[in-house]
Amino acid sequence: MRLDEKLSANFTLGEFLRSETAARRGIDNTPPQELLRALERTAVNLEDVRRLLGVSIHIYRSLALNRAIGSKDSSAHVRGLAVDFDAPEYGAPADVCRAIYASDIQYDQLIFEHTWTHIAWPAAGTGARRQTLTLLPGGTYIDGIVERRAAA
Repeated sequence: MRLDEKLSANFTLGEFLRSETAARRGIDNTPPQELLRALERTAVNLEDVRRLLGVSIHIYRSLALNRAIGSKDSSAHVRGLAVDFDAPEYGAPADVCRAIYASDIQYDQLIFEHTWTHIAWPAAGTGARRQTLTLLPGGTYIDGIVERRAAA
């Protein structure tokens, strides 16, 4: 497995494995061999997001990294089906979410998480739900893209 290995026309494995948190904490973010097909499928799906936004996107989150940041073991990230990213050269995460939501991209789940965007793809053989959510304080979710209001 080489970091410069192409998963799709524009994405390399190295782009998907990059994680500041993993680097800081010494966590091996290398995916198991059996997830490479899922990562390739996700890379192909992300080509639409890349075309829409014109930015690089990072994807895979190992189980160890997922646990270190407090996410569930059942997360789509550890199955190679989800990515958290930001695109400051495009705009704020809310702008990114609105652009994806307004597009015809067939995502399973899009979550506005205020400092980044979460996007997940349906598992092979299942349809895209196009579920769109906003993360609220305390870890709950609300339907749609809802920006925080400044305190009065």
